[in-house]
Amino acid sequence: MSESIHESVYEFREFLYKHPQLIKEVREGKRTWNQLYQDWVILGEEHEDWSSFRVKDKDKDTTMGTGQTDSLAAIMKTLSQMNIEDLQKQISQFSGMMGNVQQALRHFQKPSGPPKPPQDPFSFRGF
Repeated sequence: MSESIHESVYEFREFLYKHPQLIKEVREGKRTWNQLYQDWVILGEEHEDWSSFRVKDKDKDTTMGTGQTDSLAAIMKTLSQMNIEDLQKQISQFSGMMGNVQQALRHFQKPSGPPKPPQDPFSFRGF
């Protein structure tokens, strides 16, 4: 007899994972676990009253992490389609362009610090 109780509790637990809004209602105090369990036993898992509490396909992707897996798969597919030599050339060109920009900025920068007075060309004489 205790095995049937454990089995039904396990099935109820699986039911709740498929209907997370019911868990939310219990936590918000709208229902009790006992009420939910009794309704589940009487109505059954496939009753239409539970349809509004089911996980939507979009929600299922984000809660189960498949959305992240799909994104990672898309990134890996894109990376596998890239030509590494072309990528290296583009990076090299970008690096060269950035070097030219830095050099141009240095050319137009004002010198830092106080201006130095011009040296007297005849300062070696002791006048």
